[in-house]
Amino acid sequence: FPCRVEHISRFRPAKEVKEVLKDLKDGKVDILIGTHKLTGQEVKFKNLGLLVIDEEQKFGVKTKERLKQMAVNVDALTLTATPI
Repeated sequence: FPCRVEHISRFRPAKEVKEVLKDLKDGKVDILIGTHKLTGQEVKFKNLGLLVIDEEQKFGVKTKERLKQMAVNVDALTLTATPI
């Protein structure tokens, strides 16, 4: 299947990030990879279907609350290194 994968991070020029976020909002990006930047107010998903969270990122309370808001009607997979 054709699939467009993008990433956003502080290492990517602001102009490129802005273009990726516009395409994300328009539904032109299928997979977006990033860290805390994904929880920013400027990130809008047209149709978020799966949220994968790597808990090794050590998210703070505010970030975790934003992730919960994003995942209300979305399948979510949380990865953790905590032994069972």
